[in-house]
Amino acid sequence: MSKTFLISSLAAVCWLAHAAVAQTAPMEPYNAPMQLIKDAPGVTVSMNGAAVLHRPGVGYPFAALQQGIQGTVSVQVKLDATGIVNDAVVLSGPDELRKAVLESVLQWHFTRDVAGTMRVIGIAFEAPKAGAAAPAQSAFRQMQTFTTSGGIQQLQGHIKSIRVSGLSEQASTELLASLPVHEGDEWNADAMQKMNLAVKAFDEHLTVQMTGMLQTPSGTTEMSLLITVPAAQVGAPATAAVPGRIKVGGNVQGAMIVSKVPPVYPALAKQGAVSGVVKLSAVLAKDGTVQELHVLSGPPLLIQAAMDAVKQWVYRSTLLNGNPVEVETTIDINFTLNQ
Repeated sequence: MSKTFLISSLAAVCWLAHAAVAQTAPMEPYNAPMQLIKDAPGVTVSMNGAAVLHRPGVGYPFAALQQGIQGTVSVQVKLDATGIVNDAVVLSGPDELRKAVLESVLQWHFTRDVAGTMRVIGIAFEAPKAGAAAPAQSAFRQMQTFTTSGGIQQLQGHIKSIRVSGLSEQASTELLASLPVHEGDEWNADAMQKMNLAVKAFDEHLTVQMTGMLQTPSGTTEMSLLITVPAAQVGAPATAAVPGRIKVGGNVQGAMIVSKVPPVYPALAKQGAVSGVVKLSAVLAKDGTVQELHVLSGPPLLIQAAMDAVKQWVYRSTLLNGNPVEVETTIDINFTLNQ
């Protein structure tokens, strides 16, 4: 691929790309991930004095962009004791822009000085001025989302390096040997999905991050990848169990489903060829209905569809000493493009 062609291609999708890559940018060290994700052009986030450790960018919905819909979405977020958003409610703003905001903020992790509080965030959307070029839908369909680390935009190129952090030397060696893609291989949507599945199969707590991106003089793009255990998982004390509630593994609890509503694949996600696994944390009531539901990870465009379906699931009651109890469990919803 020539350098001129690559620049032209990036320009064609500039209104939807969440990551801008400088041609002369140096490769970041693998243990210091650079912020590749950015809000879409026309999107401005007001944190109202708060700060985040990390967050995916907010995209401008394609349909809303085409129609020139703009405005400010005000959203109230509830933070847990570590600063992770565990609930979000839209207070005001155009209906067509609300979903994009929720899909992003549900993955935000705020700094600990505001942990355990509720914050109101303002996200403004400003459509391009009359005469400005809007992105072609065909260009939008070519964009893929790298989701295992919370929404980093994925571009095609080659893998320069793959590092593992947080595992023993032996486990790291075994993990790297099990991967279907390796250093020097092409990095694209198919490779991304294969690596995602392989990493989660090895250890569901692991995530994949893109820590460096460099355009070489020949015009190719090289990526550095890091497989790591999220900071919240490393050395974190076990949470105290709620009285009358037990924890059950997702596979075990899955066998107790009596009523299961399949998720509806969002049309916009299919158009963008977005696939992957949405991982949810659920609390089941004593009668087996879903009482609480929180997002752990997954492609932003697929999260709401997964939650809408799982909220309707019903399980057999779990008994402890003959009495029904509440259950904490995890639920994985796998979206594949051929479904």
